[in-house]
Amino acid sequence: WGNWLRKWTGEENRHGDLLNKYLYLSGRVNMREVEVTVQNLLADGGDIGVGTDPYKTFTYTSFQEIATQISHANVAAQARQVGDKLLAKMCGIIAGDERRHAKAYKLFFQKCLELDTSNALLAFHDMMRLKITMPAVFMRERGKALGETFKKFSAVAERTKIYTPLDYSDILDHLLEVWDIQHLKGLTDKAEAAQQYLCSLPERYRKVAERFAGHHKTDNYSFSWLEMAQSEPKPIAG
Repeated sequence: WGNWLRKWTGEENRHGDLLNKYLYLSGRVNMREVEVTVQNLLADGGDIGVGTDPYKTFTYTSFQEIATQISHANVAAQARQVGDKLLAKMCGIIAGDERRHAKAYKLFFQKCLELDTSNALLAFHDMMRLKITMPAVFMRERGKALGETFKKFSAVAERTKIYTPLDYSDILDHLLEVWDIQHLKGLTDKAEAAQQYLCSLPERYRKVAERFAGHHKTDNYSFSWLEMAQSEPKPIAG
């Protein structure tokens, strides 16, 4: 398990390094402000709600890895549309890594369900009640409040269809199907209630997403990362 964790986090670290170097070499962003944001995120820490519970951890990582797969794949598609083949290739490779990570974590949680069905299901239920947030939920730029930048960033991601509330409900639908939650048997009364709640949740999320679709359409956002005092840079070769 320790071997897996070290290799997984090492691979995740390469993703950040690669995209950071791309931004630096592009000359299109204020890297000083990017690094301030990164330092703030590391210094502020975070809490994704799993504590020391492995069942909750596997639920979270199964969901979160699929979410990052989707967002990187969508960035790759949009980069390809505007002719940035290099960025498209990089994000496509990263999305593939995230797909493999998700496959592993889904298998881990499947084994938890087989060995301890009711308690594993209750952990899944608790995480979905808490709502799955991304690790960067506390992201903030220089002088900003905790999480302020992440709210703007999420709104832009939703508006540009990089990652949307409908993706969130689709991921939950996928996990319910992969783990066959609807047909689990031999549950405690509390776990049966959790089962019913989980199976009804994707449709509830879709209704909320449809009701609020486009609510960020007219909002204007600014980021310190994009405030450049230099002339328009040249694109990276390749």
